[in-house]
Amino acid sequence: MGVGTLGLATVSVAVPSSASAAPAAPRSLAVARAADDVYKVRVTWKTVPDVDHYAIDIIAGDVQTVLDLPATATEYTIDAPNPCTAYKVRVGAVDKAGESTNTGYWSLRALTPSAVMGMAPTRTDEGTTATAAWRVPAWTGYTPLTGYRSVFTRLSDGVVLADQTSMDMSFRYAGIDADRAYTLAVTTVNEYGACVTAKSLIDRYRPADPTNLVVERRADAPGTVDLVWKAPAGGPAPTYYQIGYGTEKVTRLVKVDASARTTTLSLAADKSWVVELKAYNENGGSSAVTGTVPIWDPNAEPPAPETDTTIVPSGPDRVPPTITTTLSQKPVNGWFRTPVTIQFACADDSGAIASCPAPVLAGSDGLARRYSGTAKDAAGNTTTTTVTLKVDQTAPQIAAEVIGTKNAAGWYTTAPRIHYTCTDATSTVSSCPADTVVADGLAQKVTGIALDKAGNTATATVTLDVDVTAPVLTTTIDQTANSAGWYRTAPTVHFNCTDGASGLASCPADTTVTTDGAGQVVTGTAGDRAGNSAGTSVTVNVDRTAPAIVATLVGAANDAGWLRTAPTIRFTCTDGGSGIASCPADVTVDTDGAAQVVNGTTVDNAGNTTSTAVTVDVDKTAPVVTTTVDATPSSAGWYRTAPTVRFLCTDAASGIASCPADTTVTTDGANQVVTGTTVDKAGNTTGTSVTVNVDRTAPKITAALAGTANGAGWHRTPPTVKFTCTDTGSGIDVCPADVTVNADGTAQVVTGTATDRAGNNTAVSVTVNVDRTVPVVTTTVDGSANAEGWYRTAPTVRFGCTDTGSGVGSCPAARTVTGDGAGQVVTGTATDRAGNTATATATVKVDRTAPAVTVVGATDGAVLGPDANPVLSCATTDPVSGVATAATISRVESNGHHTVRCTGAVDKAGNAAATVQITYSVKLTVQWLIDLTRQYGTGASPVTLQHLANDLNAGRFTAYIAKVTAMTNGAKPTLTPIQAVTLTYWALLLSVTY
Repeated sequence: MGVGTLGLATVSVAVPSSASAAPAAPRSLAVARAADDVYKVRVTWKTVPDVDHYAIDIIAGDVQTVLDLPATATEYTIDAPNPCTAYKVRVGAVDKAGESTNTGYWSLRALTPSAVMGMAPTRTDEGTTATAAWRVPAWTGYTPLTGYRSVFTRLSDGVVLADQTSMDMSFRYAGIDADRAYTLAVTTVNEYGACVTAKSLIDRYRPADPTNLVVERRADAPGTVDLVWKAPAGGPAPTYYQIGYGTEKVTRLVKVDASARTTTLSLAADKSWVVELKAYNENGGSSAVTGTVPIWDPNAEPPAPETDTTIVPSGPDRVPPTITTTLSQKPVNGWFRTPVTIQFACADDSGAIASCPAPVLAGSDGLARRYSGTAKDAAGNTTTTTVTLKVDQTAPQIAAEVIGTKNAAGWYTTAPRIHYTCTDATSTVSSCPADTVVADGLAQKVTGIALDKAGNTATATVTLDVDVTAPVLTTTIDQTANSAGWYRTAPTVHFNCTDGASGLASCPADTTVTTDGAGQVVTGTAGDRAGNSAGTSVTVNVDRTAPAIVATLVGAANDAGWLRTAPTIRFTCTDGGSGIASCPADVTVDTDGAAQVVNGTTVDNAGNTTSTAVTVDVDKTAPVVTTTVDATPSSAGWYRTAPTVRFLCTDAASGIASCPADTTVTTDGANQVVTGTTVDKAGNTTGTSVTVNVDRTAPKITAALAGTANGAGWHRTPPTVKFTCTDTGSGIDVCPADVTVNADGTAQVVTGTATDRAGNNTAVSVTVNVDRTVPVVTTTVDGSANAEGWYRTAPTVRFGCTDTGSGVGSCPAARTVTGDGAGQVVTGTATDRAGNTATATATVKVDRTAPAVTVVGATDGAVLGPDANPVLSCATTDPVSGVATAATISRVESNGHHTVRCTGAVDKAGNAAATVQITYSVKLTVQWLIDLTRQYGTGASPVTLQHLANDLNAGRFTAYIAKVTAMTNGAKPTLTPIQAVTLTYWALLLSVTY
């Protein structure tokens, strides 16, 4: 039955009612991680009698679990999957009555390291560089540290500026802002992970604290308080200081220039005040340094002297003298703690003092000691002054009481407290020491000082021996275990005991572990003279016996002792002590060679080693055969002469047994294969071949002309010479590309060369005449154009032709332009002997016709009515060159006959038009009046209008006038009165002229 699965969780452990009734605590408690699995924690103990069951109390981090285990259990395994968790374990023996006795807690650290120690980040370089350094953690983990992870973060936005892991124990980051805050987090890491982080704030770059603050009231002006300080010793320079003050807390603030080191405050003397000082820059303030200002005692000075005078009843001098006093010292809080001398000074207006008191020594204690002196002048007048003084020359009483119990050896094992009682019979107590708690130490003298209001002091001293701390017990082992925690030789455990107070009473002797075995526990207890004790234990694993190793060869050699395939050496390892830590893996000998030694070494967990060796001859590599050819092929791999193939054979292991002879290839042809096989002494074979191409015959080439020459042998377009190449051997490597002859010229030679792949070549040539350039044609015009570019007579266009290539074949004849028109194009085409043509044009403007002129607004011979008022003008047109000067109008009238003339028209070619004339007459007619009647009488019926026309044609003007007049009457008149009057007027006029 596995004890690790027994028991139920409980919430508490039974406590015995009396020590004698409970069973003994389990013996030899040991807690360690399992050797084969560090995520298992093995707890072992030895049984004790009279046990009903065991209670194992496990604290994993901050989680506590208590399990009950049977009385037969002597071990328990804890699953510990979290490498960050530390454990505290104890085991209790519980009897049937429920009484129990526990072992002490056994602490087991986490697999991972603890936090770094002493990390103190700061700024340098005017606050622009962050630096930090730290010490190794107190616990470096179950395995050595693998690094420190440093994460540097800007606090305002959480941006990570650096995230690095190294073994460096310092950090530096330059280029930060002085006015921003940052955090540095350093995490320790080992192979089990990282669990604990030390995090520090790098605050904004602010001044350090001011120093040496002194706050005092002025003796002559108690309401004025002087502050004096020194500038900060480090950090940036302050830009100002801020002083805060108040009666119980700071309620008011004062700003002081950065250059200042002193200032004053007006603080009421009847109140006590708190004062604080901070240094500021733009990033904020330092911590506060503080001071206090007590209430000013108004009785600090003695009261003013009392005076009494006597005056003589008569005489010329009845004015008393004056008497004043001075004291040899100033009081403290109004009290004198040493004898004080009173000096008297006397004066009189008459100048004659009969007597003045001698000095008086005030040397007796008292709250109100009165001292008087009398001055007397020559006339007998007196003045008496009385001074009242407070004198206390006696120190106060102080007694010290030790509260606590010491043991028989005179040591206090719990911190004692000293209580002071102070009295003073005269000026009373000003201050009495507070209770003092005394720390560890031998013959410690603790002194308390009592102060009375006169400034006298008294002390009380107590001498104590205090030791409240158990001795410190550590262990060292005289040798270092290996990484698996095993010792190969007998280790000696040495106990180191120290006690800083009462001293050691006992310390365990050294213990040497001479037996092999795992988990051997060595314990010890130390005691000091005060009776405090401390225990510790250390667990050691010892294995001084070397392991065993056997090597076996897997593979068969040939008769010559050679292996042609890679053999494997297999190692078998055993160890009866700490167990095998490493056994050599199978070794496959992949490397060729004779007498190769394969070594194997086994190591047990304690570090003991045993070695063995096997020797093998291996040649699994075939021999190497290479070929060379005694001639150089073309770039296409063809030989123009018969090549010879030579074979070269090598073997780096067993050596060459046979190699092929040389072979010469004498026939033409492609892909001729020459083969050969070599054999090494181990029997490995390698065959090779070389392929050669041989061609000793030149290729053939022909040239064909693409393009037709004319009868004169000339090409007007670029002819192309096409080459055709053939080769029956290696084949054509280079055949000339088609050559297009783009250059003009006669007897041009085009050559092409064919090359086969073996490098043989043949050439051919073709001669051609080429003229692709058209001839040049120019034009000239006979005749004179005016300034507008117009010809008034027929011009002649003449052509000139040239050709620099094949020569001119034809040139156009001259042409005369006889038709009118603008932009008339005359074209001529020239041809050279190669048939190229070129065209030239001349554009001319010809206008031999004068412009046309007409009279607008009347026709020749027209007869117009009496109301006619024609608008007359001259219209000038020219369809060819256009009008340059329009015709102007002139009119002549005689007895109703009108003559109109248009003269002076000229076109842009300079042609002038002849004068144009018309005549017309203005006359009253019957038809004109008929038309006017119809125009006015649109509302009349056609029959009425026809009757009116008939009257006019017949000359019945009176009837016409009567009908017109009647058309203005009625409900719906068809003429207006004005229209009727107008028609009547013209009818009367017509009747006269008809």
